[in-house]
Amino acid sequence: MADSTATESLCMDDMFDMDDVHPIIVQDSASDEDIKAVTSPDKVVAVLGSGDYGRAISRRLVSSGYTVFIGSRDPNRSKIKNLVRQTGAWLTGQEEALRKANIVIIAVGREHYEYLPMPYLQDKILIDVSNNPERRRGPHYRSNAEYLQSLVKDAKVVKGFNVLSAYALENGGLQGSKEVFLAGNHADAKIKVSEMVRMMGFHPVDWGCLQASRDIEDVPLRFMPSWKRPVAVVFGVFLVSWIYLLIKNIVCRNIASGQWHERWKRLGMSNFNFAAAISAIWILSFCYLPGVIAAYIQLWRGTKYSRFPKWLDDWLKMRKQLGLLMLGLAGIHVCMSLPYLTPQMARTVYEAPKKIQAEVIIDGNTTATEIIKIYNSDFSWRGELFLTMGTISTCLLVVLGISSLPSVTATLSWREFTFLQSKLGWVALITAAFHVIFLAGKYIFYSWKCYISLPLPSGSQVSLYAPFIAVIMKIPLLLPPVNNYLQKIRRGYERNSQYEVGTSLGA
Repeated sequence: MADSTATESLCMDDMFDMDDVHPIIVQDSASDEDIKAVTSPDKVVAVLGSGDYGRAISRRLVSSGYTVFIGSRDPNRSKIKNLVRQTGAWLTGQEEALRKANIVIIAVGREHYEYLPMPYLQDKILIDVSNNPERRRGPHYRSNAEYLQSLVKDAKVVKGFNVLSAYALENGGLQGSKEVFLAGNHADAKIKVSEMVRMMGFHPVDWGCLQASRDIEDVPLRFMPSWKRPVAVVFGVFLVSWIYLLIKNIVCRNIASGQWHERWKRLGMSNFNFAAAISAIWILSFCYLPGVIAAYIQLWRGTKYSRFPKWLDDWLKMRKQLGLLMLGLAGIHVCMSLPYLTPQMARTVYEAPKKIQAEVIIDGNTTATEIIKIYNSDFSWRGELFLTMGTISTCLLVVLGISSLPSVTATLSWREFTFLQSKLGWVALITAAFHVIFLAGKYIFYSWKCYISLPLPSGSQVSLYAPFIAVIMKIPLLLPPVNNYLQKIRRGYERNSQYEVGTSLGA
């Protein structure tokens, strides 16, 4: 095998642009006469491996106009015949399949490479679709594709299709825009494979030489890489909120009453619910704060052509994940609040209870006169607005979550998407804030002094800090002079440039 330096130099010279590749005309194949009439060898494919993946990719190729021969070590087994017959491919022995095709898909695991008919693989385009069960690293590490190339030195190995599951191949309507990463040292082989990828309804992406197959084989092993930081942020906000409410509503109140057995039962649901509510409205604010900060940076610099600080760039990139996690917290809060929405637990949103004086039997014939509250099940005007704001905010958040799905986003114009994610998003944030305000009422500015004489704001007040900052920062950007200047910058204007907007845009 050639050394890595020479190989890298070779593959850099052979790099090409996938967008320059044009699809070829689709042909159908179903009978012996059709097979004999095939004139383009690039339309004939051999698939080594009759397992689930081999059959799935064969079926997709057949439906895309290719003639496919599935090479099996035992083509006479009736079970294999029945399974292959459903794909529309032709079942043959491995050697016969390889004699008929110049493009070969290796749909077996790395441990089976040595048992392949090596003499028949020479001078072929070999597409390695295998994956590893875990990441392999070390000074002498070689990817599966590199290992296959070392076994068949005269073949042109291309790594590809490993990011697609058998399900994705069989359900192209759901996965039609999926990217397929390719790597190989021969540009002509990658061009032919890219044509195949396009014919199958996917989008080829060239990752470079065959050494890049190491990274491609790691892609299926990644576990939600874009979600780790958002999950950490949301978990951190929730944990801080939960601990704060624990100290304020349980520990401090138990200290004040001297009864340490009181209020601990609220840890299971009440404390969790309120922490989820605070976290949800904070995370919703975090979805819109970075855009506001970015606008101020553009106004300060007078251009849109300078990069944002890395922390802000990372923040902007994880807004979608933050929004979906926020939607989950909001859903938890709604579900857990239903049992709590009673006159006893949410006194601030119900009409004031009536008080009566009555003789209460305590023990046997012993009685005492007590004041008893008869709670009213009617909402107050504040309670009506509390429910209305909460319902509107929840519905808007659901709309935002649905519109962020790729299948829905693809049907929206940029103006429609911006209206939903920006305008309606801000309305959702404001209505959520009023939902809290109407719930808390006069208690929103109430502070509880703990035994250390530290004033602890109410949970409602704490939940409004982030939305208040976001709205206050947003208001100046809505002023016509500021907004017009910001839009001018975003259309290409540069304050310190000698060119006009049209020149900046390449007009």
